Amino acid sequence: MSIFRTRSSRVALSATAGLATALLFTGCAGTTTPTSSSDDDTDFSGVELTVWNNIDFDPYQTLQKEYFEQCADDLGITVDVQTLSGDYTTSLLQAASSKSLPDVALLNTDTQLPQLAAQGVLADLGKLGIKTDGLADSVADLGTYDDALYGLPVQVEDYSIFYNKALFEEAGITDLPTTFDELIAAAKATTSADHYGIALPGIAGDGSTSSYFLPFLLSAGGDPAEVTSDGAVAAIDLYKTLVADGSLSKEFVNWGWDGIDQWKSGKAAITVSGPWNLVDTSLGFEYGTFPIPAGTSADKSSVGLLGYAYGVAVQADEKREKAAAALVECRAAEENQIDTAVKGGYVPALTSAQDAFVEQVPAAEAFVTPVENAFNPASLGTEWNALQQKYVDALQNATVNGVSAEEALTKADQG
Repeated sequence: MSIFRTRSSRVALSATAGLATALLFTGCAGTTTPTSSSDDDTDFSGVELTVWNNIDFDPYQTLQKEYFEQCADDLGITVDVQTLSGDYTTSLLQAASSKSLPDVALLNTDTQLPQLAAQGVLADLGKLGIKTDGLADSVADLGTYDDALYGLPVQVEDYSIFYNKALFEEAGITDLPTTFDELIAAAKATTSADHYGIALPGIAGDGSTSSYFLPFLLSAGGDPAEVTSDGAVAAIDLYKTLVADGSLSKEFVNWGWDGIDQWKSGKAAITVSGPWNLVDTSLGFEYGTFPIPAGTSADKSSVGLLGYAYGVAVQADEKREKAAAALVECRAAEENQIDTAVKGGYVPALTSAQDAFVEQVPAAEAFVTPVENAFNPASLGTEWNALQQKYVDALQNATVNGVSAEEALTKADQG
């Protein structure tokens, strides 16, 4: 399944990681030792490079092609920019096994980058002169594996709350929620016969439910690796209360990434979503954003962070590797990141570009502020795949069958 088919499903890739891991092969280009080039390190004339990405919708794919072609022209490189549809992870892994990876590839940082880095097919960008200056540590870490930089992040994604300003005004809500209790109160106040207070996904299988649930778990002080943590209990109880109050439809267990349609159509006042909705021109109402509320006033709001980084394939030709690294560094320029953010709805990786993004799109502040202290799900490795399913099972059991959050989590953890 391609997670880049639609904006609403971009972050579901981790659900396919188990299959992807099974497709890894032992033969790889990482066993090749680059030969040193006697040419000028900055003279890349005559070098021909291929770039892959799989974000197959506009304006993103057109922008990327423009960035790379302009950078290639500046560097004297010939570049072929290809956008792949379909199962991109499998395409990458098969290319790695046949030693035919493209020179440059866009990689998500939760599964694709660590999988390829572990196979030794990605070049260490640090050794090629690439630095992470201007990136928050949380962002720079997304491109690392075993303390080496294998991908230069150019954009990140996290989650925040979107709300319908008119419905908040009708309900008399003037202070935006900062805790779970305040979110519950706001959802209840905006619930009517015509619309629910909040819309969240609860379906299993497509990755949406766990992606939306994770920020609540983190913001209640939970450790994602500990299924029965107090933070996980608080997050489950949040959903249980919203359903019990009638603020969240019982049908939410049938909603996936398309659950945001409830909010976009005016059938819900509040939802959680990613930065791509910042550039959605189809909305028929004025919206606002605010960060994921903390569990209590003693907790801190937190989110999971997904990155997109460009990696360079290991090559026998050192000059080719250096040319690819130079191309990536050029693509990652601040102006390119700002342009992608404003037009495409991604959070820039560079802190300076994030600031510029907020200046142009004030609602982006709710996404930019949490980045510095965000959690990297890739730190859980392949364990995160199993953990996600446990949380979804517990959430459904608690809200549908009425069991306590503690019991639901314990059963899911043992199952």
